[in-house]
Amino acid sequence: MRIFKIITIDGPASSGKTTISRLLAKKLNYLLLESGSLYRLVTYLLLSTSDLKNYLKDSQKLLKFLEDMFKEIEIKLLSEGTFIYWKERLIKEELRSKDVENVVSKVAALKEVRDFLTNFMRKLAENKSIVAEGRDMGSVVFPYADLKIFLTASDEVRARRRFKEKLNKESNCKYEEVLENIKFRDELDSKRAVAPLTVPDSAYVIDTSYLTPEQVLNEILKLIEK
Repeated sequence: MRIFKIITIDGPASSGKTTISRLLAKKLNYLLLESGSLYRLVTYLLLSTSDLKNYLKDSQKLLKFLEDMFKEIEIKLLSEGTFIYWKERLIKEELRSKDVENVVSKVAALKEVRDFLTNFMRKLAENKSIVAEGRDMGSVVFPYADLKIFLTASDEVRARRRFKEKLNKESNCKYEEVLENIKFRDELDSKRAVAPLTVPDSAYVIDTSYLTPEQVLNEILKLIEK
């Protein structure tokens, strides 16, 4: 089996990126870089201030904020996932709060944030064997990756997956609303000016609509063996 240093897995929301990336990282004993967690972290940090609107308007102020805040951040990459510590405290559930969910797309679309995190992630990956998952890992962050995977699935399948997840937290969740949110997020991600969601050059596209996670994993392992 050929040895790869960087494997990227991109795709839209609920296409299976997180599940497959974790399975692959554990199988290969690679470190897992979950870019979404970092964008949620930046959103969480911005929301923790009382000056959010000004940061979003002032690029220099935003960049200074990021540089200062990340001096207090420790990132641990393991095969199980990306673990984030702020002031020596593990930040996990906070990144999945409704407040973060409502703003993260807007924050992630900012050029200053994407440029900052792109450079940050490249440094994290130096001299490591990693699986990097997100929406622009193979197209922007690691265009030189050894293997690029792009996962996709129909809107309806992805909405059902997200609906099932949300039901565990929100009993009043409605499928129609989840479906509309999926479509809205796709449009935002695909049409944003900076690093839009796209299939990376030379990426292998896998439709996960009717495949189990294990079947998708096996497809990727076959590509690695080739």
